[in-house]
Amino acid sequence: MPYIFEKNIELSRENEEVSIKIQLNKDIFAMIAELELKNQLLSYLNQKFIASFAIEIEENEETVPDEIDAPDILPSASNRIERYEVEVLKKIVGSEIQPKPEFIKNNKKPKSMVILAGRISNIVKKTFKIKKGKKAGEEKAFYTFTLDDGDKIECIYFCSKTNEKVMDSLQNDMFLLCFGDINLGLSGNNTYYVKKISWAQKKEKIEANQSFSENIYDYSNHKQVVFPEKIEFSAQTFLFENKINYNENVKGKTIVVFDIETTGLNSEVDEITEIGAVKIVDGTIKEKFSTFVKPSKPIPEEVTALTHITDEMVKDAPSIKDVIYDFKAFCDNCVLCGHNVVGFDFKFIKKAAENNGLHFKNQIIDTLVLARTSSLRLANYKLGTIVSALGLTLEGAHRAYNDALATAQVFLELSKVKSK
Repeated sequence: MPYIFEKNIELSRENEEVSIKIQLNKDIFAMIAELELKNQLLSYLNQKFIASFAIEIEENEETVPDEIDAPDILPSASNRIERYEVEVLKKIVGSEIQPKPEFIKNNKKPKSMVILAGRISNIVKKTFKIKKGKKAGEEKAFYTFTLDDGDKIECIYFCSKTNEKVMDSLQNDMFLLCFGDINLGLSGNNTYYVKKISWAQKKEKIEANQSFSENIYDYSNHKQVVFPEKIEFSAQTFLFENKINYNENVKGKTIVVFDIETTGLNSEVDEITEIGAVKIVDGTIKEKFSTFVKPSKPIPEEVTALTHITDEMVKDAPSIKDVIYDFKAFCDNCVLCGHNVVGFDFKFIKKAAENNGLHFKNQIIDTLVLARTSSLRLANYKLGTIVSALGLTLEGAHRAYNDALATAQVFLELSKVKSK
């Protein structure tokens, strides 16, 4: 009812025949159609009244905004739904989700039009064959995952072919804002049937000298081994035009874009051999962080062939125990960014930090997701492919600082506000 105003309903009656015309915004119109609520409404009216009803539902963009902030439409403060604030980084599927999400713990019963948020895990892609209708025999994809905001709910999203590529780019531990319905699933437990997904981050008030981390660490007893360098603007004029308009991913924020090289792909057993990063302040690259890291074991030959990092190059480098403290200090009060950073780089950083009593709780932006959800249509979304498609340059690929600088260019390019 909060989505339907009296002025959007037309009633006419002739004897015992009653006609009802309802005008709805496109998203609510689509939801009414998907849930077959028109038939339910007809059934309800026919049971309640001695009359013959006809209902016509029309889509009308001028009726109501896409979403309404629920606290503003509820009748009294005592009935208000407990919500919290998030910041949307990028739409994944569907239109924007405006209202603040509810807490999962407060949604234990079936309910329509629910907005929830949380970190995702256990993402699985499955397919099924359509058995009836014009598309009988066609395969359709759906994704299951767990959404966790401190409490958990199992989710399912039935995916169109056009959205499969972007859904495939989602990684465990990403923070998502979702819109959908809670119903009993096949298991008999509550299942969240998702219809819209946005990539988001939880809003937190950050004081000037406060880290995003849960704890503020005392570095006074640590001997610094990596010294960040200032980058003069003249050295990067080839990267950016003047007076560029950036979106909310960049505006007023400090972002560390980083990349690592490792001895292998498994964060549980392999080790970091190089960390490279640049710091972006309000759209301008200001600092550089670059260092080799000495692993405890020799670098495999196939890795050296790819990265050109040899045992000789890292033999006098500091250990990860020292480097991780300096890197954490470099990242404090910053948003982290990288390419496939959630699926790879951050796993190694997180592991190294935890092994040394540190915890990175920074917000994260992944340029892989930004690229997949952009207007780019590429055969693959490797960093080199994206750099080329955007007309940028990547020199010395598979070296941490070079890849970090290229990723920073990609991030800024994808965060530009396009002029109309």
